[in-house]
Amino acid sequence: MVYQAGSVIRRLDFVTIAVILTHYLFTTLVKESGMPVTMKPISSALGVEVTGVDLSGPVDEKDLASLEKGLQDHLVMVVRDQHYSAEQYLTAVRLFGETMEQHLTDLLMDDHPEIAVLDSLEYQVGADGRGIPLGSKDWHTDHTNHAKPPKMTAMYAMSLPRAGGDTGFANMHMAYDALPDMDKVAYGELKTVNKIEDNAYVSNHDKKRFGSLQKHPLVRTHPVTGKKAIYIHPGKTAGIEGMDADESRAFVDRLMARVIQPEISYRHQWRLGDMVIWDNSAVSHVAYRDYDHRDRRIMYRVILAGDSPY
Repeated sequence: MVYQAGSVIRRLDFVTIAVILTHYLFTTLVKESGMPVTMKPISSALGVEVTGVDLSGPVDEKDLASLEKGLQDHLVMVVRDQHYSAEQYLTAVRLFGETMEQHLTDLLMDDHPEIAVLDSLEYQVGADGRGIPLGSKDWHTDHTNHAKPPKMTAMYAMSLPRAGGDTGFANMHMAYDALPDMDKVAYGELKTVNKIEDNAYVSNHDKKRFGSLQKHPLVRTHPVTGKKAIYIHPGKTAGIEGMDADESRAFVDRLMARVIQPEISYRHQWRLGDMVIWDNSAVSHVAYRDYDHRDRRIMYRVILAGDSPY
């Protein structure tokens, strides 16, 4: 599959105009009304909803500190009613860290290569007639084939299908906490060996650049809170150190089936203008195939630079 991001931008010209006009009206309303920033938990497991803030412009220091604390405490932050151009989206995301290069080579926006354009019209179609989401098809954390994987991922909803298109999130701190003590000890000794996936939208150049195997702990310590979490990308797991290929695959399959449970999860139903940002150190996510891919789901994805897992 060859993906021309520029063609998407041309098809989105009318959307860009609407975004700019809506952003102007929304920003004016926020400034004139003095609308307060509010945060409300959206599930018992993880996630907080934020309203009353425009992240594309100056953000008060107290408000930003509250947002950072909300994200730290709830791991997934849903910022409603945002109206961004590409430049404004990058401004908003950079409030939380430095952007990081993505290896989704053919999906990157021409003028802003920090942004990957995930467009359902470009999906391959499975045997069931549904589009297969770009990237991993299962629960995962992002870009574990990097020595320093991203600390956060952000997605911004540009176009949505009439129904479906949800994203699932799982609290991997809770997944770890639910393990028996003996498994916590055993899993704490294990390391995953991570590879880049052989997908058509990753260029041969980037497969060489980012193709070195990377080892990460299966149980990761959060760099800020010190909490433990299960940390794994099954699709990028070439193996578990000390296990052969069959043992590794069986172990990973059993592990994910065991720990991903409804009580640690939140299923996000997108609205236009949602910007969702999540903590990759402690969150797994999945894109559900619950919609007609021809009904146009477009997301702008950005990742933020992180540190070496420990």
